[in-house]
Parts: sequence; structure tokens; C-alpha cells
Amino acid sequence: MIIKREGVSTRKEIEKEGRIISLWVKGKEYFDPKILEDWLHWKAKTITEYIKSGKIRGKKLGGKWLVTREDLYRFLRGE
Repeated sequence: MIIKREGVSTRKEIEKEGRIISLWVKGKEYFDPKILEDWLHWKAKTITEYIKSGKIRGKKLGGKWLVTREDLYRFLRGE
């Protein structure tokens, strides 16, 4: 289900079973470390530390660290 927040035309969230699985902002898909925790089987805290240290490129939006699909794949490929 795609949910578009009122008043924010460039932002939408994709939900599954009541959980936000990705966030689209200005044409880019972002993932929260909590969702990546399920996919990668790493703790969200570890993923956040990787983002803060620069190992994974991330962006802070709305007080949360987020990672694009491209940046996640770049990290996993060792680039």
C-alpha cells in the first residue's frame, strides 16, 4: 500500500503489515536501519554505526538515519 502524507508532495511511504518498509523522497528510495536489520540480519545499531562512521553512505532525514538502495548495494559490493 502506498501512503502519501498530506502536504508533502515529494514524499511517500510504502507500508507492509503496518510497518514502513521504504520511504521515497524526491525520487529516491530510502530504508530505515530497522528494516535493513530484518534483511541483513545485523542489528540496527550496527547499521547505524556504519552509517555514522561513513562505511555505509546515509542521510539523516527527520531525525532518522536512512540509506538508499544504491548506497546499500555499493556497501555490500565493497565499493
